Amino acid sequence: MKEKEPDLTTALDAFIKTFSYPADQGLLVRNLPQHSVHARADRGNTAAYFVFPDIKNLEAHISEIPPGGATPTHRHTCEAFFYVILGDGYSEVRASDNTEKRIDWQAGDLFCTPIHTWHRHVNRDRSRPARYLEITTIPLMKSLGDWRIEAG
Repeated sequence: MKEKEPDLTTALDAFIKTFSYPADQGLLVRNLPQHSVHARADRGNTAAYFVFPDIKNLEAHISEIPPGGATPTHRHTCEAFFYVILGDGYSEVRASDNTEKRIDWQAGDLFCTPIHTWHRHVNRDRSRPARYLEITTIPLMKSLGDWRIEAG
């Protein structure tokens, strides 16, 4: 009997509900390199989400990959931009036509994953975590009734 895959969409929604921080005056989050993050059992990393009440189509969060760690391969129905705050690593991105790209990144770099692309992020450094700010269109996709995340 095949094991049922975890519902990653529900798991992420529950995590966001529990570990979201309000932006100062609804507009500002300070000190992202040292901001508290929390374990995400479904992803093998840590994260914190931010609440900007007047922003309706975008969301922002930080994620941290442990030393030598990697996120599982996944895809989602949103676009995402990643700004690398700390660390050195790479991301493997595979489009629907199975063309795979490796994106090497380090602190100060910005990269993206287009909608519906399989991807995972790897921290090359075995002694320090990698941390990035991710900005996605999850709220927009939820408003359109087309939000989901799935394991690869």
